[in-house]
Amino acid sequence: MTFRTHVFIIVLTIAALAFILRLVRGQRLKAKYSLLWLSVGTLMLVLAVIPGVFDSVARRLGVYYQPSLFLLLGLGFLLLVVVHLSFELSRMENRVRSLAEEVTFLRHDLRDAQDELDKSQGRPLDPHSPPPG
Repeated sequence: MTFRTHVFIIVLTIAALAFILRLVRGQRLKAKYSLLWLSVGTLMLVLAVIPGVFDSVARRLGVYYQPSLFLLLGLGFLLLVVVHLSFELSRMENRVRSLAEEVTFLRHDLRDAQDELDKSQGRPLDPHSPPPG
């Protein structure tokens, strides 16, 4: 890669890291998710600042075309993100189902308590019916 390309990648990576930090400070991104993105951004910054590191790692792994290693690592990372998000989605679906059931039971209990109160005060059970007398 050329010097201009490395500088562009460095600037782009620093901008991405600043954007992630801004999301965390604005509480639009939870810290547990930001750690992943900050780690990836830091790794990208190291690879951009020291360009020979990625080339030597690719050679040691027996990869002769370095961009293919980058694409393979990116694909692996995205696969891990998708699996993690699927796990989080499943967990949230279970939590929403549990909360919906709890709200249903609470509404039922509230309706029963309101009916008992109405009954003890001599009011009709149907709130749309006219008052007695």
